[in-house]
Amino acid sequence: MAISTKFVLRKKQESAEDQFAIMLQIIIDRKNLLVSTRRYSGEKEWQPKSQSVSKIHPKHKEINLLLRTIESEVDFMIISFGKQGKRPSFEDVKALVKKLTGGQTEGEKKKLFVLFEEHIAKLRSLNRLGSAESYVSTLKSLKNFTNQKDPDMLSIGLSFLNKYENWLIDRGCSIVTRSFYLRTFRTLWKAGIKEKYYPETHYPFKDFSFSKYNNPRTKKRAITRDQIELIASAVIDPENDSLINSRNYFLFSFYCRGLNFTDLAELKWTNIVDEELHYVRSKTKEEFRFRLHPAAIQILEYYRDLKGNSDAGYLFPILYKRHATIQSIRDRKKKILTRVNKQIKELGISLGILKPITTYVARHSYATALRRNGISKETIGRSLGHDSLKTTDIYLEDIGDPLLDELINSTI
Repeated sequence: MAISTKFVLRKKQESAEDQFAIMLQIIIDRKNLLVSTRRYSGEKEWQPKSQSVSKIHPKHKEINLLLRTIESEVDFMIISFGKQGKRPSFEDVKALVKKLTGGQTEGEKKKLFVLFEEHIAKLRSLNRLGSAESYVSTLKSLKNFTNQKDPDMLSIGLSFLNKYENWLIDRGCSIVTRSFYLRTFRTLWKAGIKEKYYPETHYPFKDFSFSKYNNPRTKKRAITRDQIELIASAVIDPENDSLINSRNYFLFSFYCRGLNFTDLAELKWTNIVDEELHYVRSKTKEEFRFRLHPAAIQILEYYRDLKGNSDAGYLFPILYKRHATIQSIRDRKKKILTRVNKQIKELGISLGILKPITTYVARHSYATALRRNGISKETIGRSLGHDSLKTTDIYLEDIGDPLLDELINSTI
């Protein structure tokens, strides 16, 4: 794509004499860079069409000569690069202008929503769909906060962040959700600084306290081993395939060491070897191998010759050959997960289980069951694929330490 340049008067920053900086605007691939000429003009003295200052400016000869020199030198650079089948970069043009003027450069100023949307598009182009969804949900939250008004990044300061945090609190967002939105926002801000859309010195997160979000206490919803058995023994209409599947996915996760739904959906029959499960966890890329629980084997037998099972070799009827792209796989898993969580929650309510049940509950319930039976936190953490004991502690926070409870109660 061709490079275009023009001189513009930057009216946002005003000097004491009511003069504005004359900037060279460079456009490459629709991306703008502003380079200061270190010359100034009043608005009445500036002539946009000719990109020059009028004769009423006391230094019109000096300024106009400089502008024409910059224009000529930049054009010559573009032609010289073109003869070699190349084109100059922002840095090339910037260095030339600085050589001629000693001017400073400033990146194109982006608005908040625009910066989010461009970053989301970039992530999607790299097939980083999970990360893209994180930015989509954070952008939606910020749009609701600002009543759909897209603010300039340079207008955002600590006050904006504090008001946004309070807005999230007023709407009942959990500390985990608030942490998610604010950290995503902060990551985007750092990306904007890296792209030089605003100066590094303009960083409102510097004074924003994240300490409360470092180790947030979350509400865990682990259920007891007896409640797991209650779900397993519940009578379900044999014609209700959907609910049977939802229960099986929940139980298989519990009996397979808290296997998360993303990994469960992508398991194939080739992952089963001599009644052992072999798979690589998608989140951490860690390899797991363990002997299946008898209850898990029983669930697999239900699907071995099931009519309508996956035609792509998957264990469960979630993914099929038609799900051939990363996006279609992601959309399908999201759709089924929503259904499973809805149905398993309703099943729990019908059985008198007060805690809302989701597939995530299976993972926490597995960890809780092990701890209640004396398994060390280190062993539980390894089986869950945690790289830190702190993560395991978060999983077990809601039950305390039953081993310590037993020791104290038997002593006093």
